Amino acid sequence: MGVLRSWLLPALLAAGQAALWPGLPLLLDRPVDRVEVAAALAATALACGALEWRRRSPVGALFVIMPALTLGLLATPRDSLVVLLFADAIALYSVGARRPARVTFAVTVALMAWQATIGLVLYRDFREYTGNVVIGIVVYLLAAGLGRSRRRWLAARRDAADRLALAEADRRQASVQERQRLARELHDVSAHHLTSIVVTATAAQRLAERRPELAAEALEFAARTGRETQSALHRLVAVMRGVELDAEVGIGHRIEELAAGFAALGQPIDTRVSADPLTGPVGEAAYGIVREALTNALRHAPGGAVEIALCRRDGGVEVMVANGAGAGPAAAGGLGSGRGIEGMRERAASTGGTLEAGPAPGGGWQVRAVLPDSPASTMDRSLRRMRGPRLADMAIALAAAVLPVALLLVPDPTMPRVGVSAAALATMLMAAHALPLLWRRRAPWRVLGAVLATTALWPVVAGLELLPETALAALFAGIGADLVAVYAVAAYGRPRHLTWLSGPLAAGVQGAVTLLTLALDGSLLGRPLEPATMPILLIPTAVPYLLLVTPVWTAGFLARLRREGVVSRERRAVAASTAGAVELAYAERLRIAAGLRAAVLRHATRVTEAAESGRLDAVLESARAALAAMRDLLGDLRVDPERAPQPTASAIDALCRDLRAAGRRVELHSPAPAPVLPPAVDVSAYRVVETALGAGDAGPAKVTLGYGPADLRITVTGVPSATAGPVAAGLRARVAAIGGRMTVDQTGTMDVWLPSQS
Repeated sequence: MGVLRSWLLPALLAAGQAALWPGLPLLLDRPVDRVEVAAALAATALACGALEWRRRSPVGALFVIMPALTLGLLATPRDSLVVLLFADAIALYSVGARRPARVTFAVTVALMAWQATIGLVLYRDFREYTGNVVIGIVVYLLAAGLGRSRRRWLAARRDAADRLALAEADRRQASVQERQRLARELHDVSAHHLTSIVVTATAAQRLAERRPELAAEALEFAARTGRETQSALHRLVAVMRGVELDAEVGIGHRIEELAAGFAALGQPIDTRVSADPLTGPVGEAAYGIVREALTNALRHAPGGAVEIALCRRDGGVEVMVANGAGAGPAAAGGLGSGRGIEGMRERAASTGGTLEAGPAPGGGWQVRAVLPDSPASTMDRSLRRMRGPRLADMAIALAAAVLPVALLLVPDPTMPRVGVSAAALATMLMAAHALPLLWRRRAPWRVLGAVLATTALWPVVAGLELLPETALAALFAGIGADLVAVYAVAAYGRPRHLTWLSGPLAAGVQGAVTLLTLALDGSLLGRPLEPATMPILLIPTAVPYLLLVTPVWTAGFLARLRREGVVSRERRAVAASTAGAVELAYAERLRIAAGLRAAVLRHATRVTEAAESGRLDAVLESARAALAAMRDLLGDLRVDPERAPQPTASAIDALCRDLRAAGRRVELHSPAPAPVLPPAVDVSAYRVVETALGAGDAGPAKVTLGYGPADLRITVTGVPSATAGPVAAGLRARVAAIGGRMTVDQTGTMDVWLPSQS
């Protein structure tokens, strides 16, 4: 297929050139020189043969094409190689599509210089020379611009492929990444709440003889902080089970609350936050770094002054936490999990940032992180920057404005010459007519309206006899701008189902302009013209334009469908991979939540109970036990499980058996063995059932699989947790990504239809 694509265009170009010359003169029995024929065939063979390299080495192809064209033009009659002259433009298009901008610019300038030089030999008349050189330059700019547009399209497809690969990598690493993220959250809970209880209780025991009143304060603090610990753990469990938190609270407010909590423990804190609003992953990373740094300061330098600063600098967010020397003894060692600085570095790296921690220049300790600005802020600023027209848009507008006027400069024996003033006026009118095309992608309907509005000036120019008939013909040749505007509406206009109106609208305006221009003297084709007949004559006048506009609109609309289809498939693929990552991460959260409830939360509850009953020793023992359980859970999270191959629909039976062995009543009804399914459907069928049954319900469930000739129907009952919230959203995303659909009802039943044919 690649060989056919490489050779098809050169073969068509060679056939067209051979048919036009020398084929046509020979067919009409006109004499041709054998040497000229040989030169034309040799130039055609060299140029078209070199075009086969245009994909691999477009600049190298031009190094062959240009000498071949030069010798061919010099050795053959004028205008005999008119088809072959497109070879250099085709090669230039490939240069623009496959080489950097600086190479495209250099090659385009070189071709323009060649056009100007060869024109000195071919054209003796200055007007003829100017007209042909201008046409050649415009064609080169058009080819280079369209090539650059093609390069952007290919780059966008590569970016989409990279996004899909990244999404697939995220899906494969979803469990690992979720464990790492939850490890940081669990560490923060243990460090912030449990460590402060141990520090306070230990200090109260140490000073019990000298300051016995500290025991009561420690018990009160332990009871209050124990309840906060339980609340934080319950909140974390809720997040793991899919209850989303409000992530839109500003970073400044959250850090102020955090600083107030540490200040209550005797830590003087000065806070300066100028990075609001800062939310999303960057905001979470900044908050987590500040929280961990404050916990370290409380542990290693209790009572020391702490300074917190958040600001935007050099396109990023700088987070700085510095503490001085402590005013009291440091807490006992071994309380933390040993992941404090490592966890902060992981948080910074997860957003693409960096973190440094070490002794401060004036004494104490300093943590400094530089994070990239939040995606939302960056996008807001980028949207405020006005994008200029692309090279292709400028080249198209220039071609629509210049080519009709350039044709006037080329001498035609059948038409009178156009004066300089008339040519200048025609140029300005055509420039105004084509200028809106610079914005054809961003505002296609407005561009069409502006182009048609300038078309309405032609009868005025003709009525005032500002231009001779020759120049008026150039104005009507400017219909190319109208066609480009119609194409733009079909390709980019909104709403899509109404873009067809652009064709009749353009044809009607052109028909009316033509009719008015021809009827300015009160007659049409030598016959008197009554005003009442004008509307009747408008329809037959507009029909030829409609026949011209319709294929252009069709081409634009087909290009639109292709573009939107490609983008839609890319988005569906990324959505399917993202949905898989969401499902894997959710399953990991459920597993960790179970361990959190079974171990850490139980000890945290005992801390509160012991504090409320006045048992300081039991408070210290339970807090340390909770920290040990948290440390064990963190150690488990650092272990990566062995990766297994993706299960498919045939493994649903084994899944149900495992659940029954675990004590849950799950029935499976499948009238026939699983047929051969497309890979994406095969894996998604298993994942849908697995996610539905693992959503958190403990009651009986039933799975029914129905294999039809064109689809697979999956019905799962007894799973109310899978029919709402983030679980249902993730399932819908996965199902929709492969062309399926999903319905749920309030009784806890979900129905899924997946296409069983690729």
